[in-house]
Amino acid sequence: FDSCGVAGGRPPPAGHFGAQYFNTTFAKQGDYGSHVLKPRFSGTVWVAGDAAEVSWAIYANHGGGYQYRLCPSSSPLTEECFFKRPLKFVGSQMLRWGGVHGETLKVTGTYVSEGTLPEGSTWAKNPIPDWGSDSIAPSFAPPCKESPNCTSTLASGMDNRCRCSGEWGPYDMEIVDLLHVPADLPPGNYVLGFRWDCEESNQVWASCADVTVVAPTYV
Repeated sequence: FDSCGVAGGRPPPAGHFGAQYFNTTFAKQGDYGSHVLKPRFSGTVWVAGDAAEVSWAIYANHGGGYQYRLCPSSSPLTEECFFKRPLKFVGSQMLRWGGVHGETLKVTGTYVSEGTLPEGSTWAKNPIPDWGSDSIAPSFAPPCKESPNCTSTLASGMDNRCRCSGEWGPYDMEIVDLLHVPADLPPGNYVLGFRWDCEESNQVWASCADVTVVAPTYV
């Protein structure tokens, strides 16, 4: 396990679908993201005390819940470091199709802050229901009005044409959240960690991104 993900999700040799990494100049199968990915200025600047937009997308839907957290880029990127700075969700959860300027829909998010790690931190439920390979209906009500083309055969296959449900994807859809950037967060360079703990598989998906936090300016 690595807080910034493992290339291919496992040590070599590569596994089956979803557990393979095609080696690049940046990493090879089994490399830890926190070790091989070098810091770089991303151009993403957050203001302490403001809300920051983040999003993620699903390829294979395994249910469960997720959290965002921060660690200073100068520190080892460990769970211990990320556990010190879990970020709070604010505003409405949103679905978005077609990228940053695409169609959006606000949805009612489900959040949990009891029995979580770190203690008292908030996790969000993955709002996209899975149909599963042997189901004739989604595991819970989809958060949007579904497409007429959304059928059990397609929703449980890789050729998913549903808008907001399915075992795979939907591929053109993002789950968008707003995070509160703590007002007392010291300015500097940070690593944003995303952790998704799956419900329907014994998997934890993780990734990291570089962000810069600046102090607010007052006129």
